[in-house]
Amino acid sequence: MTNADDLFYFKCSVSEDLYGVSPNADGAPLPTPGGGSWLPLDNKNALGKAAPGFKVEAASADLSQWGCHWFSSKGPVDIIWGKEMPPVRD
Repeated sequence: MTNADDLFYFKCSVSEDLYGVSPNADGAPLPTPGGGSWLPLDNKNALGKAAPGFKVEAASADLSQWGCHWFSSKGPVDIIWGKEMPPVRD
């Protein structure tokens, strides 16, 4: 299971309610939706009203498969890679 304290939290620059989680401080490999970017947050406490949407179990599953996780205040959001494509697994 993922330790939420070891993750980095980001807010999407082009969405009111889309957040990302990555084990990497630069946000890799979070896909970039709609040409936006990921704005780093200080920590989980900076999620504000979106915090209830972060589900550790869902984050763990996405992190083990994709290396990142998207969510909103309502909960997990399916990861859509588009042209970026998912990271290559060794």
